[in-house]
Amino acid sequence: MKIAFWSEQPGEGTTFNLAVTACTAVLLYPVSIAVVSGGYHDENLERKFFKTANSYTMIDRADQKYGMEPVLAAETEEFFVDRGLECLLRKEYREELTELTVKANMRQIVKDRMYCLPASVKPEQEWWYQDNLFQRMGRVMDAVETYFDAVFIDCGSRRDDYAQKILQESDVCVLNMSQDREHIGAFYRNPPKYQGETFFLLGKYFEGSLYNRENLQRLYRVEYERLGAVPYNPHLKTADQMGKLKNGVRYCIDQKIAGKYMEFTTEVIRATSLILRLAGVIA
Repeated sequence: MKIAFWSEQPGEGTTFNLAVTACTAVLLYPVSIAVVSGGYHDENLERKFFKTANSYTMIDRADQKYGMEPVLAAETEEFFVDRGLECLLRKEYREELTELTVKANMRQIVKDRMYCLPASVKPEQEWWYQDNLFQRMGRVMDAVETYFDAVFIDCGSRRDDYAQKILQESDVCVLNMSQDREHIGAFYRNPPKYQGETFFLLGKYFEGSLYNRENLQRLYRVEYERLGAVPYNPHLKTADQMGKLKNGVRYCIDQKIAGKYMEFTTEVIRATSLILRLAGVIA
């Protein structure tokens, strides 16, 4: 199942919301999740879970076994292995994209159940999604989807052809937005037309606002199962900046009973469950 996260405007916390809901999903349910960027060069998603990006590492026997390609660093005369999306795009045939090869090119976030696919280190150009090599991206995405219960795809606020293709093909499109009446109203009056299900997710959410989730549901007659929220949480913002978002989410879930993060955890668990149910990942 493909679940795409997108926002009409930048700065809506799309990548953060994806990372939080993906972590919540694997911490609460027996599911496997892959998180990938909807672009060619984008380290924002990877940095939610790791302090530094990791597209190149020293080659070892395991890397050779899984078909990674060595790249010679002329300055040091050392061989490095090209990992992640860049390596998978170089595979000539779909048969080469085995589960071992795909997962060896990903970074493990939660043992055996949550992985991140590092994007390319090469900068994007205006024509990046038309490049012959990148035409294989659909094949890579299909392979990743085969080996996980769900693939969470971060499309940010991109409007290029590839992002639109992802949104059209996804089983669920999670539309991220701020808690603003006019902004939300515009979405509800004229929502994007996608072939999959649509879910509205409020980021940086404050329950005490006049336009809280319950009031917005009544105002715009949005179905209960189509609207969720990720409340603002300073603890998670710190974890995000440190590249330790998974640990931050786990801490909030563990502290729920104590009440300190009850509102946050309740809303995030609710939103995550609704998204997974809408995608058919859980019953």
